[in-house]
Amino acid sequence: MSSLAVKEKKISELEAKVNELEQTLVYEKNRLRQAIGAWRRKVEGKGAKRKSLREGYNADTGMHYKVYVLQDIPEDLAIEFVLKVVKDSILPEVYPFTFRKIDYSNKYKGWILEVERPLNIDIRVQDEFLIKYYR
Repeated sequence: MSSLAVKEKKISELEAKVNELEQTLVYEKNRLRQAIGAWRRKVEGKGAKRKSLREGYNADTGMHYKVYVLQDIPEDLAIEFVLKVVKDSILPEVYPFTFRKIDYSNKYKGWILEVERPLNIDIRVQDEFLIKYYR
């Protein structure tokens, strides 16, 4: 076999591999699009379940806050979509609380959502009480 024939054979083998890889990439891209669509339909149709972690009051800000973990939203979902799910399905359910922040937690394997509402209550001990107590 001449060297030209060997080179042509290698080129055709490489072209076949490139075509095979391109087909695999197209298949994977379609599969991933379908998986993302399934997640979106699942979340949009069902809403996101939330589990309460804690709640409290911050006297510095005058805010009553609640912290939830959202475990059924995938961790690798784009933050824009996570925020859309929170806005559309969760915030209406926790009204009058408003969005404060959201983070992903490996410990809880879910998104940690913090919501808050104003609750301006002065809980400081009165000066008169302090004077009597410390005399």
